[in-house]
Amino acid sequence: MPITDENEFHILVGEIMVWTARLESRLEACIAACLPGDTAEFSQPVLRRLNFTNQLATLREVSLLLYKPRDPTLVEFHRWLRRLGRIRLRRNDLVHHVLRVERSPEELGRWKSEVGRMREACVEAPAWVDVFEARMATTRESELPLERDSHGVF
Repeated sequence: MPITDENEFHILVGEIMVWTARLESRLEACIAACLPGDTAEFSQPVLRRLNFTNQLATLREVSLLLYKPRDPTLVEFHRWLRRLGRIRLRRNDLVHHVLRVERSPEELGRWKSEVGRMREACVEAPAWVDVFEARMATTRESELPLERDSHGVF
């Protein structure tokens, strides 16, 4: 049975796109929080060019540099990243498949639930920014796996 209220569907698609953009912005903030010192301003051009998939991969890799493998913070963070990865896959499913066929009321309900999951992930993101900022503040630069040149530049 096709959805009769196209406006409701368009609103839902718009919400999904807005929440996706917000998630990407939150991921960008998490990556910036992992950067040492005052490099955030210089990193913005690079961060803005990372897509959702690359943001997740970057955060996974950076988190492994900041925490020991069994650290509870790392385990929980990777759980959050996996949830975001599933959200990304479902969003891609919407964009590449669902929009091309007739939609049922069941699908509409499923996507409303997806918007809820996206909101939850967005709400959790600032806490991860705080976790990484605190970790960077307590980690001496000598403990980070970065090398400086003779001018002190990374």
